[in-house]
Amino acid sequence: MKQELLAKMNAYLANQEIMYIKLHNMHWNLKGHGFFTLHSKLEEYYDYTAEIIDEVAERILAMDALPIANLREALEISKVKELPDKAINIDEAIRILTIDVEYWVKDSKEIVELADKEGDVVTADIFTGYVKEYEKTLWMLKAFAQN
Repeated sequence: MKQELLAKMNAYLANQEIMYIKLHNMHWNLKGHGFFTLHSKLEEYYDYTAEIIDEVAERILAMDALPIANLREALEISKVKELPDKAINIDEAIRILTIDVEYWVKDSKEIVELADKEGDVVTADIFTGYVKEYEKTLWMLKAFAQN
């Protein structure tokens, strides 16, 4: 069971590694009305994603395993899809982000459940915190999309 938890955590880490680059892509290539608002928010998101990447990798190391630390492997197992290098409008960015954040919520909850089964309160606590932040982000994205 611990191996299942570690595999899920590494898949989560790979998704976050790809998401880090994807958020930069959106940040750099964003166009349209609402640019200043979303441009700044995307920077917050990729900074937070960098913190998550470090925290999850260090937790995996603390569990005596190795984190995925190369893009080739991350791309092979990531469910997050990259974006092409082209302009992206605000509505499309919000739509894509909403889909990704919905996945993050689901993924984080699955890890909490696996960690609970393992009696791993530290991992469960870390990912419960992510669920809280992701659900707030999801609410905000949906509210922004209604403008």
